[in-house]
Amino acid sequence: MIDTGTAASLTKTTDFKKSIRRSHHRQRYLWLGFLAAVVLLLSVFHAGFFLYSALVVTGLLLAAMGMASTSLLGIKIRRSLANTEINLGEAADAWLTIENQKGLPALWTFWQDHIDADLDVEGAACHYKTFPPNQKHELKYRLHSTRRGLFRVGPTVVETSGPLGLVRRFLVGHTVDFITVLPRVVSIRKGLSQGQRPVHQVPRRRSIFEDPSRFMGMREYRPGDSMRRIHWRATARSGKIQVKLFEPSVLTGLLLAVDMGLGSYPQTRTKPRNIDPLMELTVTAAASLGEYVLAGDQRVGLISNGTDAAERYPEDWTGGTFRRLDLALEKAGLHVQTSAYQPVEIEPAKGHWQYDRLLSALARLLPSASIELPDLLMTELPRLPRSLVLMVVTPVISAALTGVLESLKRSGIETGIIWTRLPEQQPFLPAALPQNIPVYPITNDADLEQLGGQSL
Repeated sequence: MIDTGTAASLTKTTDFKKSIRRSHHRQRYLWLGFLAAVVLLLSVFHAGFFLYSALVVTGLLLAAMGMASTSLLGIKIRRSLANTEINLGEAADAWLTIENQKGLPALWTFWQDHIDADLDVEGAACHYKTFPPNQKHELKYRLHSTRRGLFRVGPTVVETSGPLGLVRRFLVGHTVDFITVLPRVVSIRKGLSQGQRPVHQVPRRRSIFEDPSRFMGMREYRPGDSMRRIHWRATARSGKIQVKLFEPSVLTGLLLAVDMGLGSYPQTRTKPRNIDPLMELTVTAAASLGEYVLAGDQRVGLISNGTDAAERYPEDWTGGTFRRLDLALEKAGLHVQTSAYQPVEIEPAKGHWQYDRLLSALARLLPSASIELPDLLMTELPRLPRSLVLMVVTPVISAALTGVLESLKRSGIETGIIWTRLPEQQPFLPAALPQNIPVYPITNDADLEQLGGQSL
């Protein structure tokens, strides 16, 4: 049963909708009455010329509206990209085809491909033409960028107008494509000798964790041993309870923890549209280190407190026809949209496919002010794999980060720090330098190359 409060709320909502409907009807009747009064006055005062002029202007406006709307019928838009992922300095060819598929001409047609401002365009991405029936036109241009990231190509906006330009209509294309500009990678595996692994794989004798896949032997049962470790076959043969022994777990890869907190990059916070060299150095260091470990046939994962650039765009878009250009662009989602925060994560894996995933994620990584890296690491502590080295890539070594890393090390997780700094910054050591945790200062490509051949 519906309670009294709910029923009253439903009644109020229904009454409100009825009042809005009555208001719309009143406005419509008022406009009709006004037009009737104008026609009556013009007839009474024998203003035949003015009445004739009003009818002619009204007819011209209606004809212009009909011509503009008809011109958009049967317009098909297609776009194709040669590559959706490019490196810095490379270019991707794009082809845009506009076709008039109806038996009537499309008059005074202007179309333009709206491309992200951070993408540079070589060639014309717009054109003006009157389309004869069943004809198409193709534009070709090239896209490249001097900064990494995820950039959108499209949608295409087609504009038509009436003979006098008083009426305009816009058609927004259905297709939207994206180009990922990958980060710069410094090859540091030159010092990696044949058969050498970047992350050492010797057993960790001081580790409190054991690897069930590394069987070492057996011994007699002791009070406190888990029932899951009992070797039942050996127990049946010997008549005494036998317990399996395993070697300590080994380190088999790297988990990159990339700091993308907005507070770590002052230049990005003050000038968000400019390229932050410190941020790009951090991303380059993470990409280079990931490529170095993957080349040694070991696993690499990623976790970051940044945000994915894809979250700025709507998940779906179906296009449409609009009377106003600003409404068309707003519906197409060209404006930045804020969404709920989610950490960027990639499950540890190895191989060329994992390398492509890692570069794409780092290319789309943007700073976020939602959570600091030490808080993220403490939140994710139960899920952090202990068979990987946790390598933090950050420009800021704070007391909070040092405390968290020392806690992780006591819990059995090997940790390290890639400390990125710009060459012009003062070479001083932070006061909160962690104890017994390796720190690798990185200021340029030469520092990254020196990591080659080291066991992390």
